[in-house]
Amino acid sequence: MITNYRLSKSKYLSAFQCEKKLWLEIHDRKKATPIDEIQQAIFSQGHYVGELATKAYPGGVLIDSDYLDIPKGIEITQDELAKNPTAIFEGFFQYNDVLVRPDIMVNNGDGSWDFIEVKSSTTLKPENIRDIAIQTYVISGCGVKIRKSYLMHLNRECAYPDLDNLFELEDLTEQIKPFIQEMDNSLERLRIMLNEKQAPDISIGARCTKPYNCHFREHCWQDVPEYSVFNIPGLYQTKKEELYKNNIIQLEDIPLDTPLNQKQLKFIESFKSKQPVIQKDKISTELKQLTYPLYFLDFETFGPAVPRHEGLHPYEQYPFQYSCHILDVKQEVSHMEYLHTDTTDPRLHLLKSLIETLNDNGSIVAYHAGFEKGVISKLSKQFPKYVKELEAINERFWDQLNIFRKYYTDYRFKGTNGLKSVLPVVVPGMGYSSLNVQEGSQAQLVWDQMISEKDEKKKGELIQHLLEYCRLDTQAMVEIHQVLMRQTKGIK
Repeated sequence: MITNYRLSKSKYLSAFQCEKKLWLEIHDRKKATPIDEIQQAIFSQGHYVGELATKAYPGGVLIDSDYLDIPKGIEITQDELAKNPTAIFEGFFQYNDVLVRPDIMVNNGDGSWDFIEVKSSTTLKPENIRDIAIQTYVISGCGVKIRKSYLMHLNRECAYPDLDNLFELEDLTEQIKPFIQEMDNSLERLRIMLNEKQAPDISIGARCTKPYNCHFREHCWQDVPEYSVFNIPGLYQTKKEELYKNNIIQLEDIPLDTPLNQKQLKFIESFKSKQPVIQKDKISTELKQLTYPLYFLDFETFGPAVPRHEGLHPYEQYPFQYSCHILDVKQEVSHMEYLHTDTTDPRLHLLKSLIETLNDNGSIVAYHAGFEKGVISKLSKQFPKYVKELEAINERFWDQLNIFRKYYTDYRFKGTNGLKSVLPVVVPGMGYSSLNVQEGSQAQLVWDQMISEKDEKKKGELIQHLLEYCRLDTQAMVEIHQVLMRQTKGIK
């Protein structure tokens, strides 16, 4: 006998990322990794965008009922539908043992309704179509006539302070029809799978992170060794998955005839020898391009879904902090920094401080300098009064990342060249694990919390966490530079 497991919209959609994910959500939830604060902040931002969207439909009724009492939520929704309101938000609809809570349903006044799914993205994504299809299928199955089904997403052309065009609608009524036609069969297949006593045997791969990071990833990847075929830099994901499926997992198991480029061969060479592969002559040539004093620069930026400052668009990044370690020709180090600590626009204050700090001579060193240069280019367009100074700054950049992209390979980087992977290997004992803020996305979250914090003690603690994090980014580049200088000493 097949058990008709009740599905929610999110569970149904899980299956189209990976059926094993859905099976585990139903039968073995404890294997999931708990949601972290960064993911929770993304959810919160989505809820906020959803609330803003409802303001376009005044007089609408929110079905504010507990998820744990589904029958009550359905009853309240049916009662409100009977009252013929202008709109309903987050109603309860269940059909064929699938529960959905559509963001917005708009009353057309002729017995039909328009269904609107709100997303905090700025474009239509492939997974959105199936999302809207399952909801339309359920709502229609409950006897509600749906005239049109829409995706409402953020409009990238919207600019603060005019938020009247923050959202735009895309009519997906026709696009979802093929999915709805297959919905009964699709649900039946999933329920047959869910009635199996074991999870489907599905290999790990790109599906573990696309379109979303799976919260069972740690469980499914637990037997993959620290150094594996998945660490090979620049190798196509499909090739990595092919090797894995053929039980070629350990780096030492890779067949000699596997086609690899020079960078990948150097990675394998480093792993086998347990030594880095360093092209010291090439690194020396790159280092000789530098002009003292050296300014080691790093920005932290923030880009909320709903813009807050003049001229900014949804998700447009703007800087709120920088750190700059300065190394002079005598190898003496000084430090300058800026952190904006309130809810006002940080950009003008920061750029004035930045111009003063960087002076007008000396190389500016960044790790992945394209990011810092992009931030400065935007500032020059947003504040044209300072375009001359900012353009001159951008001409002085030197990218430390290029050393590790081209001339320095170490298997302990695990196939990536990010600063957080490189630092503890090149400079043993240095790392981010002891900090309260350990990555850029966390810094954004902490800054957003700090600027609105009313408790002065708590605000002060958050400020220190941010300063320590950004300061370490630039101190790390100084330390790496000094290691590179020692390694290439004497090379002409």
